This record gives sequence, C-alpha cells and structure tokens, in this order.
Amino acid sequence: MKRGPPKASPNYVVDPATGDVHIRPREKLLERLPATESRNAAFDLLHEQLAVATEFFQNYGDGGRYGVYRAMSDLIQYLTSRGIPHAAIRPIEAVIEAIVDADSGTASPIFEPVRTQKGGTPPKSVMQLQFEGTLAVVMECCVLHCKAEGQRPYTKPAAVLAEKMIRQSSWPSSFTARKLEELRERIMQQKDRFSPDRVIFDELMSGEVVRSQPLEYARLLLSNQLVNTIPKVSE
Repeated sequence: MKRGPPKASPNYVVDPATGDVHIRPREKLLERLPATESRNAAFDLLHEQLAVATEFFQNYGDGGRYGVYRAMSDLIQYLTSRGIPHAAIRPIEAVIEAIVDADSGTASPIFEPVRTQKGGTPPKSVMQLQFEGTLAVVMECCVLHCKAEGQRPYTKPAAVLAEKMIRQSSWPSSFTARKLEELRERIMQQKDRFSPDRVIFDELMSGEVVRSQPLEYARLLLSNQLVNTIPKVSE
C-alpha cells in the first residue's frame, strides 16, 4: 500500500536510509480502561455479530456497505468492552464515518481511489479478483474431470459443466461457459504470482483431493458455507 509523505510528529519517524517508518505510540493510547465484559463473553458475542454482519455484507444488496458498517460497529463494541480506549481505535471509527459520508454523498479521503493510469478501464477490486480465482478453480476441476473421463477435446465440455454447476449453486455469477474458459486461461497464464486471483487459485488447487476427486471437490467448494462470494448489488 502506498504511503504519502509523513506528517511531522515525534511519534512518527522515517528512517532516511531505508524509508522505514518507526512508530512510538503516545502513552495515553496504550492505557487500558476497566473492562465491562468478560473476555469469553465479549469474544463469543463478537463472533456471532460478525457472522450476522457477513450475511448482510453478502446479501443486503448494497455492495456490502451495511455489512461493513455492522462489522466495524461490532468490533468497536468488543474492543471498548475489553478496555481499549476509543482514541486507540480511531482508524476503525473512521471507516464507519466514511460509510455514513458515502450514504450522504460525501467523499472520504481514506477511500478515494488512487489513479495510477490516465483513462482506460479501472482495475478490478481485490474482492472481485479473489472471486474470479475461485470460479477458475471450479472450471479447472471440471477440466480435470473431463480429462479423466477421456473426453477429447475436454475444455469446452468442461466449461459447459462448470457453468451448469455454478448456476445451480448460490454463487452470484453469470459467467457463461465461454467466459469461464477465458477466465481459467487468463489466471493460469497470470505471471504475477501475488495477484489475488492467482493466489486464491493456487491455494485452492494445492490439495490432494482436488487432483483425485476434482468434481467432488468442485461440488464441495460450491456448497461450502465458508467460501466468501462477492456482495450482491441491487438492480
């Protein structure tokens, strides 16, 4: 993540030789207030609240905005209940404020896009790339299955099978068979191994099960409640 020039501060020092930033937090930020909830009770409540926020994030129809708002609010409630002062969680509160500002039409500098190129199509979000990497895994599983079945050629029937399986799932995807072919090809040829789509693809394709039982692996992936998909957006 790019950083702008630092503000002058005795707590914020930049090493001129390396450019590394060294932070010495103000003492008051490190003070602990009396906790209002026990550790276990507060953590269990946070876990449930974050699960609810995730459902809002993925299904509320606003691109995930309300889910993020809920999650940030719940996180603040948890941290303050354990004695961390509000001043020490100012960045988290800023996220909530930015969401409120966005709802009222006010732009927030912390979420203002950094344009690295003039004109053209803006780059895809990390969330979109990660989801596309997961879609490519389903496509690759179908390719492996069709290969094992002795189908020749195998890519096109695999794409048709992948499209059918994805459409029958709860995943919010309208990728056609042809688009799935192109997606798999693009990600497998991705030279940047740290690109979010390639990272998730390599991670999910690294196990033994995906090689021995690719179609079953794809079904499990499509039905796995812990696989995060991109938030729905209202039409």
